[in-house]
Amino acid sequence: MKHFLKLGALIVVLIHLLFAPNKGWAEPIPIFVSILPQKYFVERIGKEHVKVEVMVNPGESPATFSPNPKKMSLLSQASLYFSIGVPFENIWAKRIQSIHTNLQWVPLHDATQIVTHHEHEPHSHDSGDPHIWTSPARVKRMAKIIKDALTHVQPNHEKFFAANLQSFKDDLDALDRDIRQTLAKTNDHRFMVFHPAWTHFAEDYGLEQISIEEGGKEPGARALQKIIAKGKKLEIKVIFVQKQFSLSIARKIANMMGARVREIDPLAEDYMENMRRTANAISGELQ
Repeated sequence: MKHFLKLGALIVVLIHLLFAPNKGWAEPIPIFVSILPQKYFVERIGKEHVKVEVMVNPGESPATFSPNPKKMSLLSQASLYFSIGVPFENIWAKRIQSIHTNLQWVPLHDATQIVTHHEHEPHSHDSGDPHIWTSPARVKRMAKIIKDALTHVQPNHEKFFAANLQSFKDDLDALDRDIRQTLAKTNDHRFMVFHPAWTHFAEDYGLEQISIEEGGKEPGARALQKIIAKGKKLEIKVIFVQKQFSLSIARKIANMMGARVREIDPLAEDYMENMRRTANAISGELQ
């Protein structure tokens, strides 16, 4: 009886090997990213072949974030870290790489190829706004870097990653068309935000972002008077805010302008839907 049970178990294993070869036996690649949108990007390309952990949790700010001991411990198990140029990386990148020397650091904000931890020091440039993922066109370039990095780790899944990359790029093209159609409904191209997180979005779609914050700081009394006067002159009806920042000052300014406050979140994980919601919010408030 035991002989037949062992034979049956062996047959089951052989059937799995013969008829499910595409699954492979490789474990999912353990990956860390800085923010939730990146998790979406990596999972779109890697799917079941990746296991993604996120540094900055929902509601936390990448500007003030510090990783806790649990996050630092989990990093020891990761193969890849996709950075994106958010502020906490400027402080923590060196520390993380010095502790986890086998971790491969892949910058999405300025890299064009796979770069190992000792070959590249991440930094941010461009307009000064690190929220580069608010531009679908830039996300397409990031997606290619992600695909190349995953292929480097699991070359036997190159076709799988390439197919997923193409599907993701097609969806990003459709997203871009939808945003343009939505924003074409209004002739007003200015919107006011508390924190200037939508610079790249505005650049891509011909909008003017008016920011209350300047250089990451709240406005002084004189600057505040100018902002309120400008808001009234432009007949601004809403100030867009994100949940990672205090809403009290934004509400006070809105009251003085005769406007209201509305939340949009550049750090939401459901990237496609969130970008469409943002375009609808801006377009709706401009009409």
